[in-house]
Amino acid sequence: MNKYLLVVYGPSADSEQERASGMAMMAEWYRSLGSALVDPGAPFTAARTVSEGSVGDAIGPNATGYNFVQAESLDAAIGLASLCPLLKHGRQVSVFETLPM
Repeated sequence: MNKYLLVVYGPSADSEQERASGMAMMAEWYRSLGSALVDPGAPFTAARTVSEGSVGDAIGPNATGYNFVQAESLDAAIGLASLCPLLKHGRQVSVFETLPM
């Protein structure tokens, strides 16, 4: 089994009610993933970009959280990511295969 990093992008919740609803949907999705879920991750609250000699505003699209899953292949991990309930709320998920070390 390989491990995959899922990074969620898109708008953050506008209210505490939206955040609570999203967290409840994610908890249900986590249960459905079963043993494929390696680390449920967490929402991001702040971001900065670090380069040699400087620290600045985060660049690129607004990443809002992450998860780690394990799957037999990249396609299988994409299948797991496609079930993320946040996709129905304007978010996107990037799937990164990690190199076993």
